[in-house]
Amino acid sequence: MSRLPAALTMIALLTPLLLGACSSTQTETAKSDLNPATDISTAAVLSLACSGCHGATNGAITSLDSRSAAELRGALLRYRSDEDGGSVMHRMMKGYSEPDIEAISAYLAGDVSE
Repeated sequence: MSRLPAALTMIALLTPLLLGACSSTQTETAKSDLNPATDISTAAVLSLACSGCHGATNGAITSLDSRSAAELRGALLRYRSDEDGGSVMHRMMKGYSEPDIEAISAYLAGDVSE
């Protein structure tokens, strides 16, 4: 009788770990295959996090509406490479690859056609 709860506990603990290991490889592959000029849906999804703070209606933080792709890309890469930065932007950019940043920059600048 005591073996069943122990087995169920073990399964409950290992399942998320195993699923996470399987899905992370798939996600990295999908991100690295991104072509910002042709994949607007992926670029839009990657850019969703930006709109929470930088949306036109927020007003608390600068809007990104008038920024060029090159300007956005440069800023995002600086956030990602700055080891001493402690802002939210520094932490967020650590999770994006260079192709991700290319896609986000192009999408936010309106350089991606639908």
